[in-house]
Amino acid sequence: MKAWFYGLQPRERWIVAIGAAAAVLIVVWGFVVSPLRAETARLQASVNTNQRLLVEVSRMQGERSLIPVRDQPGRNQPLSYLVDNTVGTYGLERPRTRANGPSGVDVTFQNASFDAIVAWLAALHDSNGVDVETASLTPAREPGFVNANLLLRRP
Repeated sequence: MKAWFYGLQPRERWIVAIGAAAAVLIVVWGFVVSPLRAETARLQASVNTNQRLLVEVSRMQGERSLIPVRDQPGRNQPLSYLVDNTVGTYGLERPRTRANGPSGVDVTFQNASFDAIVAWLAALHDSNGVDVETASLTPAREPGFVNANLLLRRP
């Protein structure tokens, strides 16, 4: 290949060298830069969507704070008793609970449905004013199931 290249006229060598450089640039552009631009555009669209969702959630939280918590019989029950009595309604097994101060309880679920936990927590908040102070969720072996450690408080 080297002998062939140096056997060419100087003008032909320049043309071959420039053509080879252009081919390298086209390959680099096609395999590196173009996919990066497409991925950047996809990620930017995802960021924009998440920002809109964050604004919507913030707006909804502002509206929700204006709504008083309804007076229901469970409002005066101890929090651990309320937890034990409501989980079954959402298809959850009775969790381990441990008191955490006068208005808090640590709740531990093993291999529980994520959707059921979220629905249960939303219902506790809406009907009894129970807030999630901390939550630690790890995936279980089955898709859609988690191991959860929650700290629930009622103001």
